[in-house]
Amino acid sequence: MRKTGFLDSDWKKERICLWGITLLGLLMRLGYVLYTPIFMGQHDLLELGCGQGHLGYIEYFLEGGSIFHEFSPITRYQFYHPPLSHIISSIFVRCSLMLGTPYEKAFAQLQYLALFYSAVTLILFLRIFEELGFRGRALVAAYLLTAFHPGLYLLAGSINNDGPCLLFMTAAIWYTLRWYRKQSAGNLCFIAVFVLCGIWTKLNAFLITPAIGFVFLCVLIQKWKSPKERRRLLVQLFAFGIVTVPLGLSWSVYNYVKFDMPFDFTPAMLTVGSTQDVSEYSAIRRLFGWKDGPLRQLAVQFSGDCKDYNIGITLLKTAVFGQYQLMSWGLEYKSLIVFTIVNGILSLLSLPAVCWLVIKKSKDYVEKWFLFMIYMVIVIFYIKFCFQYTKVCSMDFRYVALTVLPAGAAFGWYSQEKGETKAAKALFLGILLWSILSIGCYLGLGLTPRAW
Repeated sequence: MRKTGFLDSDWKKERICLWGITLLGLLMRLGYVLYTPIFMGQHDLLELGCGQGHLGYIEYFLEGGSIFHEFSPITRYQFYHPPLSHIISSIFVRCSLMLGTPYEKAFAQLQYLALFYSAVTLILFLRIFEELGFRGRALVAAYLLTAFHPGLYLLAGSINNDGPCLLFMTAAIWYTLRWYRKQSAGNLCFIAVFVLCGIWTKLNAFLITPAIGFVFLCVLIQKWKSPKERRRLLVQLFAFGIVTVPLGLSWSVYNYVKFDMPFDFTPAMLTVGSTQDVSEYSAIRRLFGWKDGPLRQLAVQFSGDCKDYNIGITLLKTAVFGQYQLMSWGLEYKSLIVFTIVNGILSLLSLPAVCWLVIKKSKDYVEKWFLFMIYMVIVIFYIKFCFQYTKVCSMDFRYVALTVLPAGAAFGWYSQEKGETKAAKALFLGILLWSILSIGCYLGLGLTPRAW
């Protein structure tokens, strides 16, 4: 394997560096949870006791509600989501209540469940990068990008279903890579379990299934000439499909048949007259426009003269500090401007880096195409979603959080294959600067005023 930098000569030094990144990444997530109240920076929670929103959904199961309820999910806000993460949350709250925790505090402690999801996801990112064969500077660069991405800090404190969905999707990706190397029934079972858990948590988890199917097809083609291997793989994949397809579709089919709920339903379908609406802007302006709003305010603007309508700019803003309204204009604000610019540069580089994976065929082309497909499918569906539901909130980074993984892998492959070139070193330094800015800005965010 080609030497990739200053860490390759010392395995122990590499391990210490990686565990240091892991520890600091976990501390950043914990810090965000500790300095962020339960109702700040959340999405669609609403209030306890109102029977609506994610909190109402959790309370519904806490009170013994049925998975396949007898009322239309459309009639209760956020009840259109599959129920797995809300059931897990209700069990967590029930355990807290049994330990004597006050009712509202038990729900506030759900942030620690979200922190657990985020911590496991971080470890899985590292395992995936190691599974891909990254070492030295390449491994560190890829891992830095996922350990200190601010969008992942936000998910560490988010009580909705985005965090567990990301965890299950990441676990399914890891086991797909493991199955590619060793086609065992155990690895395939884990893929099925995590894909189903992802879909039962949030329907957009299905976006990783085309890439998983691609890996299945590649292995089948590679083993086709061996009758024994061909038969074994066909039996495995047939069993996988028989189990995952009907179970994965069960929630959507039930609600479609019983309540006529569309497969792609979101509350935005029912929203009319919203101040967030950006349908008056043309597709060209939404993709490339920057005048009259997007660059005049650092924080996302949901209405008014500076309303954010540009998809890319809004994506960058929400990737750095979510939907917070910033109330500090000192050093913290200036640091966030620099961080946003550096984040924008790396984001712009990530697309050609991911595309670069599949331009040149190599021995690990299956893994590269696998991650390329995950990235592109998520981005394409995200853009489609933004145009289908023309609201500012539809452009939030949380809908594409998984793209951090293939982007990090693309940078890792680039660093590994380019070795000691100036471009590879510059990329590493850029990611290191980005990481330092991320740490500094989010430490500062806990000390400066913010709203929402």
